[in-house]
Amino acid sequence: MVRQTAERAEGADACSCLEPETHFCGFERKAIGTDQHYGEAAIWTCNNCGRNWLYYLIEYEYLTAAGRMFTGVISPDTVAAVTADNAVDLFDTMDWYFRGGSAFGGKLQRTTGPLKPWLIPFPGK
Repeated sequence: MVRQTAERAEGADACSCLEPETHFCGFERKAIGTDQHYGEAAIWTCNNCGRNWLYYLIEYEYLTAAGRMFTGVISPDTVAAVTADNAVDLFDTMDWYFRGGSAFGGKLQRTTGPLKPWLIPFPGK
């Protein structure tokens, strides 16, 4: 289990989990479940800094390159309240989040604003 120590807290602002090129630096993952749209929600905890991330993945199997994933920082208090059904709405409360996947050309992009427009099915790049 990842614990936030004083040493980790000092380096938290500079953690590689905050950068798109190194975002997948190593996480402990805990599945939350699947929502009514078959999107998968999980909590990721960074092994380096202990920061909690909400992860959401949805794929539209009838479209080529239409998979999309989103990750955004959440507080420890929010972790306890996350469900598969409220995950999408939680992204609307974030200052920013990452979006990526085949629908976006396989690149992670730092994004602001509501998540729902990115969930409209469209074939990727």
